[in-house]
Amino acid sequence: MSSRVKTLKQQLAQLDERISVAWQQEQKAAIEHVRQVMNFFNLVPNQLRVDRRGTYNTTPLQVKYQDPATGATWSGRGRAPSWIRNRSYNDFLIGSSGSAGPRKRR
Repeated sequence: MSSRVKTLKQQLAQLDERISVAWQQEQKAAIEHVRQVMNFFNLVPNQLRVDRRGTYNTTPLQVKYQDPATGATWSGRGRAPSWIRNRSYNDFLIGSSGSAGPRKRR
């Protein structure tokens, strides 16, 4: 390697070290600032948590498929239950001409 490349690599290593030290100092200063603000407003860490209740759609999904033998239902989301797997979904549709509900035997 040329002496110029060696010099640049040394400078880069020195800059990386300076960046690391500066980052740690900034981080310490930020933590101290946060502590001061928390003390001023009498805050505890749990008050900084984001309340996520109500942000998710928790209403039940409408049922689309029903097993006529057991009455088990499935919304069509997630893994297909064993009673419908490898079969035509249309045969199990609720409210269609498929076999929704118990079948009448002749």
